Amino acid sequence: MASNVTVQSVLEKISVHHLECSICTNRFRQPKLLDCLHSFCLQCLQELRQSQDPSGTTLTCPLCRRETMLKGSWVADLPNNFAFSALVEEVTMQEKLLEGQGSEIKCQACDEENQAISRCMDCDHFLCQECQKAHDRMTLMMKSHKIYTLAQLQSGEIVYKSKLREKVPKCGKHPDQNLNVYCNSCEQVICTTCSVLDHVKHSLTGLPEAVEKCKKKVTEMVQKSERRKTGMSNTLEMMCKSRKDLDTMFANTQKKISKKAQQEITKLKQEVAKIKKEEQKLLKETNTIYKDKLKAFEAVQATNRKEVSQTENKLEEVKQLMNQASCYEILEFQQKLLDNLSELTGKQPQQVPD
Repeated sequence: MASNVTVQSVLEKISVHHLECSICTNRFRQPKLLDCLHSFCLQCLQELRQSQDPSGTTLTCPLCRRETMLKGSWVADLPNNFAFSALVEEVTMQEKLLEGQGSEIKCQACDEENQAISRCMDCDHFLCQECQKAHDRMTLMMKSHKIYTLAQLQSGEIVYKSKLREKVPKCGKHPDQNLNVYCNSCEQVICTTCSVLDHVKHSLTGLPEAVEKCKKKVTEMVQKSERRKTGMSNTLEMMCKSRKDLDTMFANTQKKISKKAQQEITKLKQEVAKIKKEEQKLLKETNTIYKDKLKAFEAVQATNRKEVSQTENKLEEVKQLMNQASCYEILEFQQKLLDNLSELTGKQPQQVPD
């Protein structure tokens, strides 16, 4: 029932940082994807570039400091993250429906500003009662269209999906052509015309097959990264145990030194001063060794924890992108995905020197 659906219950399924730009802390507006897989608003990146190097050909990510090459030195030429744009649109619409603003939604099919009662999912318009009737009468053209009431959308019975998810990218050279072929030689998605004119002797693949190959590659790299993360976690666990052993050894050593000193004092009263001096010397040396070892453990632990955290964040970004992105985006971002995962798998956990 609608009473069981709240904005909070919807947002609980989506991490806030997946909706917000970390530069302006607002919801994404025209999100652009960097080589490191981090996304930011177009305007935020344009302002960032002005603050970094307005004439430079690279842009430094404010989160991980990785550089991204700019095609033609324009931020606007960076790839769009349509998956994030669609997600923001869907969540914003669901919030509007669930927060009791359904009565404020106006018809988008006429100029009367009548209250909307339904939405045509194919036309992507909210409809008032009169426009819905007119829509229903156009059976030949629109009989297959799906129309749902606001109540159905508010209850969660029907989930609003952005049209961006169905958007088929057009060719930059031939705007009237859909991108429907993948060139393995150039590693890019092209249109049929491009395949005939510019990629005659190249290795070409249909999109479904190319996407499956890409997913397979990414899955293999994800699994490899997962194994590396497990290894790092195991190393950290072993280091924590070694740290405890070091503490115990230090405490036992102190006890033994003090006990020995007391025994000597009892047996030889005349050498009390000498023994006390020796005791302090040994304690100081032991403490120095302990602190040196402790610093080494803490430094290596901090480095490995950071690596594990970065690996987890990067894997989450990759998984989110693979789940949310269209097949075209997946192929477009294939090399970025593989480069990021390859970078993760190449690192080894640090060890405390003997």
